[in-house]
Amino acid sequence: MAEIAAGINAGRHTHPGPETGTVTEGEMILVIDGQPDKTLKVGESYQIPTGVVHDVRTASGVKVVAAYIIPKGAPLASPAK
Repeated sequence: MAEIAAGINAGRHTHPGPETGTVTEGEMILVIDGQPDKTLKVGESYQIPTGVVHDVRTASGVKVVAAYIIPKGAPLASPAK
């Protein structure tokens, strides 16, 4: 579970494997390159494919349960160019 404070912009990044998550508290905006921004509320889930550049913005505090499938020894995230 990740807790993200209000007013946070995570920064554009990628993951070396897919990410799946569900919002358990609050609301966040998921920004995926090439797609419209998506507001996610409590109970809504998302999927981000391997290597896709994305960002997260919060207006209120948010709690998210997320799962990542990444190669052993790989970093969880890398900044996007």
